[in-house]
Amino acid sequence: MILCLFGLSIPHLVWAQNTKPKQGEKVYLDHADVLRHNQWEKADVQIAKGNVKFRHKDMSLTCDSAYLNDRQNTFEAFGDVDIKRKDGTRINCERVFYDGFAQVMRARKNVRVRQPLKSLKCDSLDYNLVSKVANFFGGRGTLIYNGSTIIADEGDYNTENSDANFYGDVIIRTPKYRINTPTAHGNTETGLMHVIGKSVIRTNKGEVVHTNDGTYNSKTDNMELTGYSTITSPERDVQGNNITYNSTTGDAEGHGNVKIYDKVNKRTMTGEDMRYNSKTGQSEGSGNVKIVDHKEQRTITGDNVIYNGNTGHSEGHGNVKIVDLKKQRTITGEHLMYNSKIREGEGKGNVHYLDEKSKQAFYGDYIHYTDSSAIAYGGNPGPVAKEFSKGDTLFVHADTITMKGYNVDTPEMYRKVFGVNNVRAYRTDVQAVCGFFVYNTKDSCLTMYQEPIAWNGNQQILGDSIKVYMNDSTIRSAHVFGNALSVEKLKDKEHYNQISSDLMHAYFKDGAARQGEAIRNVLTIYYPLDEKDSSLVGLNYLETDTMRMYIGVDRQLEKIWTNKFTSTMYPMTQIPPDKTALPNFHWYEEVRPKDKNDIFRNVARKDDTDIRPKAVPAPPRQQIMK
Repeated sequence: MILCLFGLSIPHLVWAQNTKPKQGEKVYLDHADVLRHNQWEKADVQIAKGNVKFRHKDMSLTCDSAYLNDRQNTFEAFGDVDIKRKDGTRINCERVFYDGFAQVMRARKNVRVRQPLKSLKCDSLDYNLVSKVANFFGGRGTLIYNGSTIIADEGDYNTENSDANFYGDVIIRTPKYRINTPTAHGNTETGLMHVIGKSVIRTNKGEVVHTNDGTYNSKTDNMELTGYSTITSPERDVQGNNITYNSTTGDAEGHGNVKIYDKVNKRTMTGEDMRYNSKTGQSEGSGNVKIVDHKEQRTITGDNVIYNGNTGHSEGHGNVKIVDLKKQRTITGEHLMYNSKIREGEGKGNVHYLDEKSKQAFYGDYIHYTDSSAIAYGGNPGPVAKEFSKGDTLFVHADTITMKGYNVDTPEMYRKVFGVNNVRAYRTDVQAVCGFFVYNTKDSCLTMYQEPIAWNGNQQILGDSIKVYMNDSTIRSAHVFGNALSVEKLKDKEHYNQISSDLMHAYFKDGAARQGEAIRNVLTIYYPLDEKDSSLVGLNYLETDTMRMYIGVDRQLEKIWTNKFTSTMYPMTQIPPDKTALPNFHWYEEVRPKDKNDIFRNVARKDDTDIRPKAVPAPPRQQIMK
């Protein structure tokens, strides 16, 4: 690339040597108008003047005059110096000096060196035969080689190892790039060019690089930039403290406050350490990583993140968060993986799954999910499901929680949420515990199996299975199937209204019970109130087959309808001890969830006082995950 690519053998310029030329290597003086020697005028110097022409092997030299000093082993040529070789090499200048002892050649003023496809124009040129280093200086020098041009105030080149250095407002133009830099160090064989100082590299691909310390390989298109640098191009922008970049392979890597923007795929990547390939779509980052896919409207943050826009695979480790604006979904956790192509993901370690579209959320140590289903389990205190589509939030805890969607991506979409083992649920107006539950967002129905209990205010219901229908923030109706028991705790907190039957229905308005129905094998205990002071009048025990109750706004019983019945009224002072509670009565105050943080207690309903008159059927089998 540089000065002595021209193959000029400087020793062949020296025809005044102490050693005798070998046979066939004679130097000929073909012509000189004047040839003289005057020891007194110029000691030990032979002077040739006027159209001087020397010839040696395939080289010729012409000049206006020349000095040859045998003693000092020097040679000087003056005036219109022209050196030619048969290989096409030609040097023109106004003066040439050669020191045989120091083995240094100096060409001065209007120096031009030409060879096929190569040329150098400069004011001064030195060449050291020992170090094999040529140096040009003294004004702007222009080097042209193989279609490339280098302009600099000065430069040097090693003809042995092809190393080159350029200094002072350096301009490098090649078919592939243009460089403006204060200093450049390169190698003509490897194609490497190292720039130092405030530098700009422009490639024919439209890339513009700003750096203070960078290396560019013109053969491989590889760039290594040290210190804060920026790369802009039609396809992507890269900035960071240390960057490795290759436009041919599509590789980009940065360390220290890195930002990569892929204009083609509409992705922005930031982090302390980032690696990206635009052809494969693979992104890898560590240290406060943030990857934004503007096309998919998806953002991933975390300590370590891998994302591939082509395959759809993404994963993060350490404080990971995935925000999907299209799907209105946010997931956080210690370890997350998701594939947008197959729409499947999983998380491990303190995972939170929030679906704003369906108004549901999951928490667990492990979560696996798709667009239509999810499962959460493990961890301490354990998985939680949240349902907030109806205003007030329903919190549900179980050993395992799953969700399944139906009619996905349609206006008729709805979901079912399943809880298995140690189920505890809390909402401001309703609380529940059971062994297995199903919640359907289509009709806002919570169905409970395996020792279910549900509370609303001072009322408690239990049975073999329970269905609770909810409005936005209040309960709408409740239905108990098998071994049904309804208990109302009175204001004195000592007495309880009770109803047991095979089947029971309760209907609510504004969160308060307004109507109830008990069917088959109905037993009731009811404490009427004195209308004057609301004191308890007595205990009414009743047995019947069907009963309907209507309750007023003040939560007082307005009327009762029943068919054939038997009933006994006991004054408060004459109530038999065995008549204060029905056979399967129990008030589970300690089991009831007190708030949303109390759903993690593992408290069983069944104890030695429970009486189950009939065998309890198992809950229906559910296919909760495909």
